[in-house]
Amino acid sequence: MNVTGPTSCFRSLDRLSLTGSRFNEDGAGLRGRFAWIIDGATGLSNDQLTSGGSDAAWLAAFVDERLAALSEAEGADTVLRQLEDDVRSAFGDETAHVPDVNDHHAPSACLGLIELMPGEGGLLRLQGRLLGDVVVLVPSDHGIARWSDERAKPFERKTLAALGAQGHEPGQIPDAVRRQILENRTRLNQRDGYWVVNPRRPWAGQELRFEAQVHPGAPIVLATDGFMRLVDVFAVYSDGELHDRLAAGQGPDLMQELRERERGDLMAGAYPRVKTHDDATFLVMAAERSR
Repeated sequence: MNVTGPTSCFRSLDRLSLTGSRFNEDGAGLRGRFAWIIDGATGLSNDQLTSGGSDAAWLAAFVDERLAALSEAEGADTVLRQLEDDVRSAFGDETAHVPDVNDHHAPSACLGLIELMPGEGGLLRLQGRLLGDVVVLVPSDHGIARWSDERAKPFERKTLAALGAQGHEPGQIPDAVRRQILENRTRLNQRDGYWVVNPRRPWAGQELRFEAQVHPGAPIVLATDGFMRLVDVFAVYSDGELHDRLAAGQGPDLMQELRERERGDLMAGAYPRVKTHDDATFLVMAAERSR
């Protein structure tokens, strides 16, 4: 990429990702003016289709690798269009030995991609593109702004309704919940549904977009919903409080607190959730001028 004017970049301050069960299906990274967060979900097949620890782990790792390689591209739209093509092609290669792969067998992933650019008046311009319920926390003149893609929320509420409040054994998904998840996924990447990265259904261009002005050095947070349980499920912090603690380097303590709270409600009865422990990931970075 030929750059003739001032450029901007992200500088990593802190990051941590903990596995919720057997395989970590999250991802996060930054390179140059791009940063990203990934939250994978395995398809509904009992047979593994890819060479990863799980199909979602394979997809998250592939997306992470390709975003790093594409970080010199001219803009986020170009990155995402190329990523869609690369994901489709790579999944086809991975599943070439499988005689019949249905759409609902394929893994998917929530994705947050943010891009930093020079702004005006001494500020930097931040643009984001979001698919699914990953979260971006951005300082503003009015406090911490939260950006996320809410289009999956109605389907999540249906899943929680199917779960009920009776709790369930760790690692077990009740049949009613499994049926609801299967029904939800019929709306995946449909105009009246929700949008995620998927190797079988087009998605590039359907992202929720936002733009913000930030001060140089401002700490920006990317997080998966598994980590955001501290706000959204256990309700022990506000977005602003969580952001401030992460910016102060308290991420490992917050992650430990999250796991302790999950262990304190192993049956998920007091705090309803499908997975007792979910993968949890955060990335804290500073927005900077690179020259």
